[in-house]
Amino acid sequence: MKFIRLVLGALAALWLASVHAQGEDVTRIVGTVCAECHGMDGNSTSSKIPKLAGQQKGYLLGQLKAYRDQSRNGADAHAYMWSNSQKYDDTMLGKLVDYFAAQKHTRNAPGDAQLEAKGKAIFEKGIASKKVPACVLCHARGAVGMGIVPRLAGQHREYLVKQIKVFHSDDRPVYARIMQSVVEKLTDEEAEQVATYLQGL
Repeated sequence: MKFIRLVLGALAALWLASVHAQGEDVTRIVGTVCAECHGMDGNSTSSKIPKLAGQQKGYLLGQLKAYRDQSRNGADAHAYMWSNSQKYDDTMLGKLVDYFAAQKHTRNAPGDAQLEAKGKAIFEKGIASKKVPACVLCHARGAVGMGIVPRLAGQHREYLVKQIKVFHSDDRPVYARIMQSVVEKLTDEEAEQVATYLQGL
């Protein structure tokens, strides 16, 4: 009996050590690969780089895989994400996704109040005259997203405006191109309004 307890104790210790090592692997990868651009907690300080903190797991995993298989295109994808994502299998990508999704996003400073109000109206009601649907229908109340639909709340305004323009091209994965039919109807001013509203959430 004593021998069995010793064996079970040893196995438990090995299991805990393995779990700890896996956690360390994720933290090490974040610290050496991801943090330089996205921040250790996923709250990037550059307005051109997306925040990952609190992002939807389904969306993050889909984007990482799209970088890895090179179906998400663009200059930044070529320069940074293609090579980095090639290093990791699905298991490690899943761990990275879990890590960043569990982080708490930091709030941005509020933008221009008038732009925010106009952006909120577009997000919640759309633009009927242009047949632009309300963003809330897919991105959920509070712009928190769901599944493969990304969280937009608290994202950098400059990054959001850039992505709205990117949707006019074919640089995003096929399933994201449904956005093309929406954003092509938005003026630059309207895109700025929506992004200003979202950054303050």
